[in-house]
Formats: sequence, structure tokens, C-alpha cells
Amino acid sequence: MKFTKKEVVFLDPMHTAKTLVLVYLCFSVPIVLLALFVAFIRDGAIPGFTVISALILNALLGFALLWIACKVYNWVASKFGGIELALRELSDEIETE
Repeated sequence: MKFTKKEVVFLDPMHTAKTLVLVYLCFSVPIVLLALFVAFIRDGAIPGFTVISALILNALLGFALLWIACKVYNWVASKFGGIELALRELSDEIETE
């Protein structure tokens, strides 16, 4: 099998952070909701502000940290090289599940 080597030398910080924070929220929202459910069982009530602020803070911090991570990656890739990928050509027909 023949592979084509490619190198990732730049990540668009805004686009990458926006995309990855949405993926991050898909995993973190259930965990935040589980923690809030446990708090509800323990204390008997949860103020609505707590739920909203937890989800918003989670999204904002995730976006900011991912944006910074992209900037750092771009700097490292410019100085030392980026992540290398081995790619192969696919046929025109892609099987879907």
C-alpha cells in the first residue's frame, strides 16, 4: 500500500477552537448535568443560574484554551515541524454504515 506523507503546519485558531469546543461540549455537557443532578439529590434544589453559568463557563474556557493551544501548535510547527500524517488515496465509492 502506498502512502503519501503530509505535514500539518498551520491550524486556524478560530475555526479549530470553534469546531473542537462543540465536540468538547458534546462530552462535557452530560458530565456537568450529572454533577448538577448529584448536587440536586444532595441539596434538594439547584438554582437555574448555576446550570446556565456552568455550561457557559465550560464553553468559554474550552474555547479559550483550544484557541491558545492552536496558537502554540502553530508556533511549534513553524520552528520544529508539524504533525506528520500518512494519507492514502480512497476509491470514489465510500461505504457508509
